[in-house]
Amino acid sequence: MRSIRFFVLLLFLPLLTSLLFSCREDGYDADPSIELGFSADSLLFDTVFTTVGTATRSFRVYNHHSKRVRIASIALGSGTDSYFRVNVDGRSGSSIQDVEIGANDSIFVFVEVTVDPVNQNTPLVIVDSLLFRLNGNEQDVKLVAWGQDAHFFYPNYTEPASGLSYHLISDDTTWGADLPYVIYGLAVVAPNKTLTLEAGTRVHLHNNASLVFLGGASLKVYGMSDAPVLFQGDRLEPFYDEQPGQWGRIWLTATSKDHLINHAIIKNGSVGLHVDSIGSYSSPTLTIKNTIIKNMSMVGILAQGSNVVAENTVVANCGQQTLYLALGGKYDFRHCTFANYFNLPNTSLRQTPSVFLNNYYVDVDGVLRQRDFESVFFGNSIVYGSIQEELQFDLAPGSDLNFLFDHCLVRTQRDTFNPAYSNVIKNQSPQFNDLSLQDYRLRDNSPAINAGKPEIASQIPLDILGRDRTLRPDIGAYQYYEIEEEQE
Repeated sequence: MRSIRFFVLLLFLPLLTSLLFSCREDGYDADPSIELGFSADSLLFDTVFTTVGTATRSFRVYNHHSKRVRIASIALGSGTDSYFRVNVDGRSGSSIQDVEIGANDSIFVFVEVTVDPVNQNTPLVIVDSLLFRLNGNEQDVKLVAWGQDAHFFYPNYTEPASGLSYHLISDDTTWGADLPYVIYGLAVVAPNKTLTLEAGTRVHLHNNASLVFLGGASLKVYGMSDAPVLFQGDRLEPFYDEQPGQWGRIWLTATSKDHLINHAIIKNGSVGLHVDSIGSYSSPTLTIKNTIIKNMSMVGILAQGSNVVAENTVVANCGQQTLYLALGGKYDFRHCTFANYFNLPNTSLRQTPSVFLNNYYVDVDGVLRQRDFESVFFGNSIVYGSIQEELQFDLAPGSDLNFLFDHCLVRTQRDTFNPAYSNVIKNQSPQFNDLSLQDYRLRDNSPAINAGKPEIASQIPLDILGRDRTLRPDIGAYQYYEIEEEQE
């Protein structure tokens, strides 16, 4: 009898094994009433340029049930025609089949988008859905992106000698506000040519891209208070809105000339303006007015043996200096605000003073070459920031800097009781309105209020916002007005 039972067990053992493994393999929850959970019911991609990929967005898909589930398909509603691209657990495509989620577990879904040119200025809304089919039912997550067409500049010329490739602007050229201008690599203005930017023009530079002006070339920026000219990176998602280091620099090379910038915003690059050396101080290399330069990973304005006139200009939050004046030169800053509170997560704290002046270099033979300043003038201006010393001089031994701070507010440990400083307010906080928002208007308790020199203010009667400052001039680019009047 025992042998018969053993024979029966052997007979049914393969069938039992098959049933057990079948249960393991097919043990998915097939209940048609169950639903997936999502960490977001929609993914929003802010304005992106046509043909430029965006940052990847992601969300999680949850199985909140006690059994594992098998999603029959995860598919884009527009199929292969969709602007969006999807990746699930390392698999990509317009439709991904048989995706498993363990009991009380989740998976990540990654989505990115590229928008094709549409030849229109207004943002184009791109809408799609990511469809999840489970046990005969369908759920979806909405995908929404705004795309915008632009003028794109890619390298179109290669120098025979160096092999360097760049986009050459070979004629006098005007850019307007019709579409944004997006630069890849270097955009170079040929010698003796002028690039003119009209009010409202938007220039976006890709990673490491720069705008370069060769000898004799000129930049003319004619922004307006309500339509400034904008220079920034080409990543327009909110995360990148105030991120430094997204592009290179605007380089006004040696012997370029007669640059004018009025009502511009230059932000989020490595060096805002690089003003190279000249052979004469008879006229300014650069005149800059009513402009904001901010969020540079290195320097806001880097000038080398140059001639710069600046008024109503704000240079703020730079990883090294807001203003670096090297190898002498001639400089005039009136009603300017240099405010450096650079502080990014996971970066070392800034140790370099915000304003730096130097008048020499050491050549390849180790010989010190002195290049003196003709003059350096700061009038009715603020130099302030987050470290104790925001003003540094690196001078050849025995040299005369030939500078004057006249009715300025400065954070420094230097002795200001000498003729180089006239009516200086030392180490008193300017009481900026909101540092977290980079709002450098003055609060009503600022020591800069009514502390400006009237003779300087009379030459620049309106502040950076176009408000009159002649009656009781304040120090800095902003004249104090009650903040409440301008809050929305």
